[in-house]
Amino acid sequence: MRTRRTTAADWGTSTVLGSAAARGALVSASTTWLRFALQLATMVVVARIVGPAQYGAAATALVAVTAAELVRSGGITWLIGRLPDLSAASTAALHWLSVGIGAAVGAVLLVVGAIVPPAQLPAGPFTFPLLALVFVAAGIGAVPTALLGRNLAFRPIGAGEVGAAVVSCVVSVTAAAIGAGSGALLLQAGTYALVLVVVIVSVTPWRPGRPAPLRSLRAELGFAANATVSQGLEWVVRSFDRLIVAALFGTAAAGFYVQAAQLVTLPTEQVNGPLRRVAVPALGRLVGTPAFGRAFRTVLALSCAVLWPLLAVLAVLARPLVSTVFGAEWLPTVPVFTAMVPMGLASVVSGVTTFVALAAGLAGRQTVWECAVSRPLTLVGFFVGSLWGVTGVALGASAATVALVVPGFLVIGSRAALTLRDLVVPLVEPAIGTVVCAMSAIAVTAFVEGPPILLLFLGGGVAVIVWIAVFLALPGTRRVGRQVLGAVRRRPGPAPNDVPATSAA
Repeated sequence: MRTRRTTAADWGTSTVLGSAAARGALVSASTTWLRFALQLATMVVVARIVGPAQYGAAATALVAVTAAELVRSGGITWLIGRLPDLSAASTAALHWLSVGIGAAVGAVLLVVGAIVPPAQLPAGPFTFPLLALVFVAAGIGAVPTALLGRNLAFRPIGAGEVGAAVVSCVVSVTAAAIGAGSGALLLQAGTYALVLVVVIVSVTPWRPGRPAPLRSLRAELGFAANATVSQGLEWVVRSFDRLIVAALFGTAAAGFYVQAAQLVTLPTEQVNGPLRRVAVPALGRLVGTPAFGRAFRTVLALSCAVLWPLLAVLAVLARPLVSTVFGAEWLPTVPVFTAMVPMGLASVVSGVTTFVALAAGLAGRQTVWECAVSRPLTLVGFFVGSLWGVTGVALGASAATVALVVPGFLVIGSRAALTLRDLVVPLVEPAIGTVVCAMSAIAVTAFVEGPPILLLFLGGGVAVIVWIAVFLALPGTRRVGRQVLGAVRRRPGPAPNDVPATSAA
């Protein structure tokens, strides 16, 4: 990546898409996993200090923070990733639009903060200013982050995220230790957003030039709007359940529910997050070629082969995991987490389907599906499940998510030259590996007696060994691993069947 300043959207040198994308995925994954480890450790420490009630109160307020991802990683960033030709003027226009959206939401939050009594807020009078800071930072950093990804410069993104995680985790633990209570989590969110945007803007060689009129980007903004609406509906569904739980069953129940949801979503995001950054622009350049279907099957098989066994083993070891890591007062999390595991398994598949929708320019079709079918049925699942308490809400979410996987794929796949076989075949071997790994963990818990920490490490260790053996023994997963490693080792340069990743600026 060139270090000189530029207004162009593409400044990288020409390279082989397959190898660059694979290396980018591994770089992004490694830094994401490091950030995950830091944030998980912080989550554990803060949860132990503040307890379920204060943790649940903060998590309810943090629903607004998660909405900032609609600005930082929403439709505008997907648009930048998938457009083959992006002018400097268009890029500048998208940047200023993103900044304006972040600033507008921040201003609204500040107005709301001036109205709501501070005593009712997790961080007192600082609650809404911290939330506003997150949105403003997301608006400023969205396009620079997307341009780094477009130019396959994943190391600066990863370095910024890890650095922001280190600073924000130290701030959060310190605040919790000195009695900040639920405000510690909001301080963590605000600090992370501020540090990250400073790093990203500093390392990105791009600077906005003269923007193009927004009316000249009408078609492109239509795609961005559809993608954002789809993500927004996903955010509503992922957030509304915790609001239901908090309203119906109290903040302590919300704390248990949120902790269970994090145990499901955090591992998923650590794999699908890095894959998404690389897969969407890579798939977008393969649309209409025979390589598109192969790439989809590879991404789906890899994602499920890693995440499905992990979620299944965590479900088996949920009780020793929660009691060892979070403490006995968090044990009501266990049945909620177990009920959410099917939702996590299904979300891995539906997440890869979303990659296809964004890469193939089918965001409008995805939005119609989300608005008309998917999200309304999921909300119905929440409300029906609430009749059976907190665990019922989790079961309702799981039932709706599982039921919608295949129809959701057919809605998108039918327009992207994918068939039901493209969905089913890559799932067979990951499903076999998942069952074998789960059975190994069950065997440990059934035949070994000892403290929870012993069951956790012994069951997890055996499952990891079994997973490696199964991954290497099954021909499909072994082939996927070989493809990824081969692409990583391949030297950049001309290849007869490869697609250029970017052109020189």
